[in-house]
Amino acid sequence: MFADITVAIDGSDHGWRALEIACDLAKRYEGKIHLIHAPEMPPSSMAIGIGAIDVPVDMEQLMASGQAIMAQAADLARKSEVEPASQIVRVGVPSAEVIHTAEATGSDLIVTGRRGMGGIASLLLGSTSQKIAHDAPCACLTVK
Repeated sequence: MFADITVAIDGSDHGWRALEIACDLAKRYEGKIHLIHAPEMPPSSMAIGIGAIDVPVDMEQLMASGQAIMAQAADLARKSEVEPASQIVRVGVPSAEVIHTAEATGSDLIVTGRRGMGGIASLLLGSTSQKIAHDAPCACLTVK
């Protein structure tokens, strides 16, 4: 039923629960999981009063944090007796990167957490899980 499952990993409690459920489904249906972590690029400038100041973005630190989250996700999957078929860390728009991964792997299910690490922006712009569900090429499971 679910041969390939893309799992969006963001380091949140809901994201870890999504991984747990995806691993259970992969074992139940003899499927594979593909892990994707896509930290969003922080804005390069911040509005202060009527002006703006440049805020340096440390890409090396951003990727190192992403790799640490991915390592933790892979360890948790292995503890559930599921070996990740792929582990991807890519900076970009998280919803687009998750959908791209699902398309590239031929996934028939995307599993995400309902609430992630986003804050005020998700209230104004909509959550990543909502965007994925809207644009996904396959079934989606949003986990609380």
